Formats: sequence, C-alpha cells, structure tokens
Amino acid sequence: MHNRPMTEAARPRSVETVVIGAGQAGLAMSWHLRQAGREHVVLERRETLGGGWQDRWDEFCLVTPNWSTSMPGYPYDGDDPDGFMPRDAIAGRIAGYAAAIGAPVELGTSVDRLSAADHSGFLLETSAVPLAARQVVVATGPFQRPKVPPLAAALPSRIFQIHSHDYRNPAALPPGAVLIVGSGQSGVQLAEELQAAGRRIYLSVGSAGRVPRRYRGRDIFWWLAQLCRHDAPPLAGDA
Repeated sequence: MHNRPMTEAARPRSVETVVIGAGQAGLAMSWHLRQAGREHVVLERRETLGGGWQDRWDEFCLVTPNWSTSMPGYPYDGDDPDGFMPRDAIAGRIAGYAAAIGAPVELGTSVDRLSAADHSGFLLETSAVPLAARQVVVATGPFQRPKVPPLAAALPSRIFQIHSHDYRNPAALPPGAVLIVGSGQSGVQLAEELQAAGRRIYLSVGSAGRVPRRYRGRDIFWWLAQLCRHDAPPLAGDA
C-alpha cells in the first residue's frame, strides 16, 4: 500500500485497470483481477482501510448476519455466524481482507476527475499523480452524500439538527427529546440507542419496507441468499 506525493508536471502513469474504492466491492474486484493475472491498482481516498463503514456512528452494527460478510477467497470463519458485527469489527474485516489477498491499494488517493482519453482508455486526475488506464471500475458504493430535505432549512435555529452521517453518540446531542426522521435501518437503530440512553424519542415513520427478522428458524437474509443462488425470478413489485 502506497501514498504517492503530488507532482504538478507528472506524466500519467499507465495502469491496465484502475479500481476506485477499497471497500468490499473494490477489494472483491481486486481479488478477481489478481486471479485473472490482470495488472491493476485500487485507489482509496481515505487514509485507512475499512470502507464507508468507518463513517458510521460509534455503536453502529450490521443488520445483515456475520456470515454475509464472506468475500471471494475470504469466507467468514468466526464463531458467531448469525450475529451482527459492530462498526469497528466490519471495518477491521475489510482491512484484513485487503491484506489477505495482497490488494495493491493506494491510500489517501482521491479521484478528482475521470474522463475518456483521446486514445482507447481513460485518464484519471487524482490527488497524487495522474493515471492512464485501459479500464476503470467504479466501486465507490451508495449513500456517499447525506440527503437533507429542503424543509430543514426552514426550521428555527433553536432546533438542533444533525444527519446520521455526522452523528456519533448520544452525548453529542443537546439535552431534550429527539425526533428521528426516517424509519429505515439507521433510523430504528438510532431510536433504540437513544432510548436506551434515556432520551424521549419520536420516530417519523417513512416508506421504508419491512420484512420479518427470521422465517422458519432462519434469518431472512438466508432466504434472500437462496433466491439469488437459485436464480429465482424477481419478487412481485420489484423493478
């Protein structure tokens, strides 16, 4: 893993394939490229490995079972397959995966611009040296930018507002009741955490879907995995 200093007049460094992002998807792609003997590099804007999980709050934990953190060439081998990893454990697992597969990760390297080159391939302007690549895999993941509705700007300044992206723990909030807007996995997990901390909670329920945690003795994600493995048709209502 390397950090390369910025050089203003640097000529583009040629690489066959550039993977942008060293989370699960980017590292899994690196594993497949290495298996195929393809030259590549993985760029990660953060200074540490662990993917976007590092941006979550202190007590965040997965809602998918631990066994689902298996990655190509790196199956889950812990003693609690049906448990749910906390933030630091899942970030550590991703970092361990990078080391286990020898992924050529360059940390602290953000991609500022990606454009088609005059010849076949792409040009990447990065915070280090520019790169010329024949192929580029974008593995930056979803939910990179907090979504705050315009209505938030109209609320009185005396009302403290914070997005889940910036929330870290109950102590970071001023005293008083808390309104949580959104009832997806983040909203309900934060509601549980804040209620346990003695806060009065109001949960604004949105359109997030609901599924049972378990069905016929197995976690619902086990059943979803079976649908994928057996190439089942989409469920009714799916796009």
